[in-house]
Amino acid sequence: MGTAWRTGEVEVGEPVALLEEGLRLLDGLADDPTPVLRWYRSSRTAIVLGRGQARDLAAAATAEVEVVQRHSGGGAVLLTPDLLSLDVLVPTAHPLAQGTPGDVFVHVGRAWAAALADLGVRGPRVWDGAGTARRRGTAREQLLAAVCYATPGRGEVLVDGRKVVGLAQRRRRPGALVQCGLLRRWDPAPLLVALGADPDDPEIAGAAVGLDDLLPAPPAEAGVRAAVEARLTELG
Repeated sequence: MGTAWRTGEVEVGEPVALLEEGLRLLDGLADDPTPVLRWYRSSRTAIVLGRGQARDLAAAATAEVEVVQRHSGGGAVLLTPDLLSLDVLVPTAHPLAQGTPGDVFVHVGRAWAAALADLGVRGPRVWDGAGTARRRGTAREQLLAAVCYATPGRGEVLVDGRKVVGLAQRRRRPGALVQCGLLRRWDPAPLLVALGADPDDPEIAGAAVGLDDLLPAPPAEAGVRAAVEARLTELG
């Protein structure tokens, strides 16, 4: 039998508090090494920058849209009430934490792909090559790298070449935190405006897709959670 996992109901809260809770749980693995699956949604829209992302988006912050920074890498994410997020937290001794830091992405991504197939999505596949973001390339490449869902990274899940599940990771001594974001819908316009780019950019608009646009009868949130949890807990 696999290891027992801690799970719970979907948390709904403020963006900063949601992100900080993931780090608190990661550090808490030192005292309780039980792996955790933690689901959450933001109560309001925020632009979440990846760790080390240097773009100045202060002008984009309003009473309705907050600009915050997470502790994991990657590009900016538009955190909306429609984005279903999952933190996968595993202690250092867990099978998912073994190997290179990139290996956990592939394992988690394969579980997501299998779960999406269980839900009726046709042909989800895991990007198992290197990330394609070019943060020091041309101005165009830098823009694509600045948007998390505009380019595929290792372990992320694509359908017909469009990203539907994005991943980011943070490691500390107690274990690994993999942050997963499932798009229910994809509308990059607000994020592109904040980045000073064309809100109707066709390449970025076509780079990702929401689950609700892939299925004629999209599953309820509880169904998504059950499918993903079943596949992830098979991994140990």
